[in-house]
Amino acid sequence: MRFVFTKELIKYAKKNKNVFLITSDLGYRTFEKYKKLFPDRFINAGVSENNMIGISAGLAMSGKKVFVYSILPFVVFRSLEQIRNNICHNNLDVKIIGGGGGFSYNVQGISHNTSEDISIMRSLPNLSVFNPASKIETELVMKIILKNKSPCFLRLGKAPQIDFHKKNIKLNNKKGLVVCKGRDLTVFCTGNILENVNLAIRKLNKMGKKITLISLPILKPISEKFVLQNTLSKNVVTIEENVKTAGLSSLIASIYIKNQLKGINFKSISLDDKVHNLIGTEKYLRKINDLDELSIYKVLRKHINEKNI
Repeated sequence: MRFVFTKELIKYAKKNKNVFLITSDLGYRTFEKYKKLFPDRFINAGVSENNMIGISAGLAMSGKKVFVYSILPFVVFRSLEQIRNNICHNNLDVKIIGGGGGFSYNVQGISHNTSEDISIMRSLPNLSVFNPASKIETELVMKIILKNKSPCFLRLGKAPQIDFHKKNIKLNNKKGLVVCKGRDLTVFCTGNILENVNLAIRKLNKMGKKITLISLPILKPISEKFVLQNTLSKNVVTIEENVKTAGLSSLIASIYIKNQLKGINFKSISLDDKVHNLIGTEKYLRKINDLDELSIYKVLRKHINEKNI
């Protein structure tokens, strides 16, 4: 997905001379073209993520539109104080791009894989949060981010081999994308785990089950009206490659509570609140955390026929 981000940024930077891209000792096979086209608007801050955020804040206060890119745990966890105090509290036009959401870096281990970033970034004031599921979704959210003049956080995982949407789809700010519709079960999903969710739902479709699947690449702000309008069944499941605490499940549940939606049989498929320190491929890590296609299929199949007591 980072290649899609770079492509869209280059197109925008050709028209806007105020655009700056800053990275921290990264960009190999990603930013070479941008650097060649705009050498005066590219900064490699080295292994100094906190300094990278400080530079971006200074540039933004000077009227620049700044994009900072690093591996997700480095830009979020190492620089959280600077993001909070310098960027969010001053409502600056800085876009924070984190590569490798969830188990994308798999064998790199606990230092590189993330399970708490969405929860943390959703809690920061003035910060919009985006978590696209595919290349097309990345293009769509980039169009929104480029127009946004406040802080944004973009979580990028590995792009699935297939896409899930028509190429002419549109994404309105705050809303999500309808993958399919049905009244047997409602599923809300965010991020590239949508690939496994989509495969699981295809199996259920072959059994005659009609399911609503909603992809939510925009987590903050979110349209409560869109969520409520697309809750087409009493059985609801949220699926995310993030811990349950303050993630997608908390977000959807809070909307139901606020709007006093009754009779919902609600379930979350997400990462447990624990240290995820096992090492293996992305496929392995998802399997042991019940985020593989088969595990998701079993949960959804069981939940379709459950009744709220």
